[in-house]
Amino acid sequence: MSADKKKAPELLSPAGNPEKLRYAVDYGADAVYCALDRFGMRAGAGNFTPPELAQGVEYAHARGKRVYVTVNTMPHEGALGELAEYARILGGIRPDAYIVSDPGVIDILRENIKDPVIHLSTQASTVNSAAVKFWYRQGVKRIVLARELTLAEIAEIRRNIPPDAELECFVHGAMCVSYSGRCLLSNYFTARDANGGGCAQPCRWKYYLREEKRGEAAVAEEYGDGTYIFSSRDMNMIRHLKRLAEAGIDSFKIEGRMKSAYYTAVVTNAYRIAIDAYLADPEHYIFDPTLMRELESVSHREYGTGFFYAKPMENPGLVSTCGYIREKAYFSTATEYDEAELADVTAAGIPAEN
Repeated sequence: MSADKKKAPELLSPAGNPEKLRYAVDYGADAVYCALDRFGMRAGAGNFTPPELAQGVEYAHARGKRVYVTVNTMPHEGALGELAEYARILGGIRPDAYIVSDPGVIDILRENIKDPVIHLSTQASTVNSAAVKFWYRQGVKRIVLARELTLAEIAEIRRNIPPDAELECFVHGAMCVSYSGRCLLSNYFTARDANGGGCAQPCRWKYYLREEKRGEAAVAEEYGDGTYIFSSRDMNMIRHLKRLAEAGIDSFKIEGRMKSAYYTAVVTNAYRIAIDAYLADPEHYIFDPTLMRELESVSHREYGTGFFYAKPMENPGLVSTCGYIREKAYFSTATEYDEAELADVTAAGIPAEN
């Protein structure tokens, strides 16, 4: 028995720049999310100029895909005029939706764009059905739920909200030490505003304990190579897609606008294969473990299942004991091939022979 197409979950992939957008679309994403050079939560990604975004929207739409633009920072007062200007630019490009966390930003978008489709960012920390229904009454089409929810809680939220209120959840990628991304560590240590898109990821650094009177520093060792008490494991829910779908999640979101185009392609492709296999026969779906090997091949931290099955106090395995794991080297990109199946490749940024 096939799944109802209306219930088929969307695969939403990161597009940190135009190249990554094309890879995400070509490798099976139903939709991508990206940003202009301001007001998105990943200021360090390549991001898009307005002409590049217009071209990206055209590229995606020509292939039946959707583009969502993040406008999910929490802008200070002095940025509101520039935000209105950006909104007018976005209104001319017409992406499919805007991912927003600040209610004032929602108003500014509506004042400057005709009938914008609003998705509420995970930065808004939505964790219950009452909040979902509040935003739904404000005309928000989709809620990106906070990462701090279990699958059981998500299923309960789904049961208590209108059927056409859409739910989106992160299912793969980096986790934040703070509550759905609201963090002040970066601002404190580096003066880079995490809530303005400039996070320096200080939660990944190695920390020491200092005794108050003697001033002696000591590593707070939990593992042989030190402690990483703030550094979360990367989420990886590809083995659990059936349960995610049964919980009523409408969109499966992959984190990673700062990652490479290769990462975008591999992770998107693995989830596409798994989702399609589930949709082909939901009742008898069996996960293909070779897909996990693909996900192990890209740069990542230790994998875990985030908060989906346990709260942090119940799950000490949320903490990563090491930095990035890099299992496979990336040497070249095939840019095109001819009828004889001879490929043009680019290696380390240098055009190579066929």
